[in-house]
Amino acid sequence: MAESPAWIQPGLTATLIWYDGVGEARGGDRLYQVAGPVLEPVPASPYFLLAPLERSAFAGRLYRAEVTLADLRAFLGDLDVAEGRLSDELEFVATCRRAPLLPVLDAWGETAPAEVLPYLSDLNAFLPSDSGPLFVTPEAHAGLQREPERFGTAWICDGCGEAEDASVFLWTTHRDGFVHVRLAIENQGGVWTCRLHPFKFPREESHDG
Repeated sequence: MAESPAWIQPGLTATLIWYDGVGEARGGDRLYQVAGPVLEPVPASPYFLLAPLERSAFAGRLYRAEVTLADLRAFLGDLDVAEGRLSDELEFVATCRRAPLLPVLDAWGETAPAEVLPYLSDLNAFLPSDSGPLFVTPEAHAGLQREPERFGTAWICDGCGEAEDASVFLWTTHRDGFVHVRLAIENQGGVWTCRLHPFKFPREESHDG
């Protein structure tokens, strides 16, 4: 299995952008024209997932819970993960390093270490060390325990009521007695904060079936 680039580490947080144009900047950086979403405030992380605008229908299907595992892999296969910076006008992302996203996630899926977190049933959430709560409903948590590989909706904000407003989506796999979170998408009004292989949690034997 090919190794992932040294500049990418499991657990990083990346903001997804839809782009509709690519150019070159001085110094060799590649420029991606941002077609959405509006990134205000500017994300703290210098990492981005670069998604072609023609694939944006994926977002609507995701919110409607119509995305299968095969659909997810097809979508991720069209994305790059990049290190870069937003322009002052928030119109372009200048990237200095890029790599195809799916091979990176697949490599980490078999080898990457990950922080072990408990599920906090009183909060219906996990608490990563570098962020606020990652909400997961008890029903979704049970499904993650039961299914060897799963992608789907883990939480929708009760106050909002719609997945496009505030929601969480998880891709998980089972390995070595743990449920590994390979990808977490936290949506806030169309801005996707994506956590790449951020943590794992113990698999409970009672969910074997």
